[in-house]
Order: sequence, then structure tokens, then C-alpha cells
Amino acid sequence: MAENREIQRAQLKDKIATAISIVEYEVSDMMGHVSARSPEGDRFLLRHIRPPIDPRVPEDDVLEFDLTGKRLSGLREAGGSGFEIYFFTGPYNANKQTGAVIHCHPPMALALVAAGQKVVGITHRHKFDEVPVVPWVYGSLPEHGEIVTQALQHCCAVIIESHGAVITGETLEEACVNTIQLERTAKMILLAGALGPVKPVARDAVQKFESLVEVRQTKSGQALAEWRYYERLVKRGERWSRL
Repeated sequence: MAENREIQRAQLKDKIATAISIVEYEVSDMMGHVSARSPEGDRFLLRHIRPPIDPRVPEDDVLEFDLTGKRLSGLREAGGSGFEIYFFTGPYNANKQTGAVIHCHPPMALALVAAGQKVVGITHRHKFDEVPVVPWVYGSLPEHGEIVTQALQHCCAVIIESHGAVITGETLEEACVNTIQLERTAKMILLAGALGPVKPVARDAVQKFESLVEVRQTKSGQALAEWRYYERLVKRGERWSRL
């Protein structure tokens, strides 16, 4: 049993590394963190998107925290007044189905919100209707973490004005794809908005599509197709076309 857990943890660390490569390229920003709930379920693994400043710390160093935010392992400096731990402990504690949390700073989504617009689903592949927006908060403050956690009750993502976004998923694969979809949708809205009003996708169209095609996590447990596509390119050292 212990050996199986270690194998699962090693696989999860590898997935975190892949997710970082995907998110960093799609969002074009080095700041943020990618995390996933551990196989035990009572803790989570977290890695910074940007490499460590200290050359003695391996670039692939992964931090481990319990659900109170106490660091259990890892070499990288973490904690203190500037570490946004409550963006992670809040969602994990609020929903046992949350398997991954990503915090990043998607520029197009932030630009859209700064212009007074919202990110809304505009194709049948978008998981969200309207992504909630909260005023500026910072994840090192517990009350600010609670604001973000509350906003995530009915959506997989929340945008923080003048700061960034927190995105969740039942799996790391899903959270990563949700992050991609959030930023790409913002780009689509910014482009379309120059031509006229943007029409959101009808919810019944999304539901019908999802009844016909498994676009999220499949019943067989296999990772969703979008993740597999990007993962394959990352493993081969290749890039893909960004919108």
C-alpha cells in the first residue's frame, strides 16, 4: 500500500510539472502556483510556476502542506506574510471533490475585467456561464481566502480584480484545462467585442453537447482529451498555436 502511494505521488508530481509547462506558456506569466490534492486526500502538493531564486533548491522542488496550511515537506522558501496559502486551503477544505487548485495571473482575463466586462462561456466547450469577479484580495490573508472560496461555490474559477485568478477542478488535468479555457475565452471576447456585442452560449446547448460528448473527465477515468493533447506536446518538447 505504501509503495503504491509513493508511485501515485511521483506520478502526481510529474503531472504538476506538465501542468506548469502548459499554464506558463498559455498565460505567459511566471508568477503563480499549481497544486493538487495528495493521494491521501488530507494534504496537497504545491509547486511555484517560476523557478527558485536559491540555486541550491532544485527547480522541480515540490512543497507539501496539510489542509491547515502547515508545510510538511519541501525545500523552497514558503510561508510568511506574502505567501498566498489561503487561496489553496480554502477551496480544498470547502469541497472534498476539489482535486486541484491553480492560482495564476491571466492577462487577457484581467484586461477584460479592468474594462468592466465579464468572462462568459461563448462555445459549448466552456464549463462556465459567467466567471465571478471579486475585488482585489491577497491569499496570505485568511479573510481574503474566504472571499475567493465563497466565489468558487458555483463556478470552477474566480477572477480577482487587479490581481489574478483562482481555478479549480476535480482533477489536476481538469483544473489545467479550465485555466486554458478561462484565458482563451477572455481573448475571444476581447477580439469579438471590437466587432459588436458578444453573445453567450446557451446553457441548454452546453448540456446537450456534454450529453453527447465526454469533454471533461471520462467515465473510464482517462484524462480528458485536451489535457492529453497538451501533455503529449510538452513531453515531446513541442509548442502549440496559441489564440
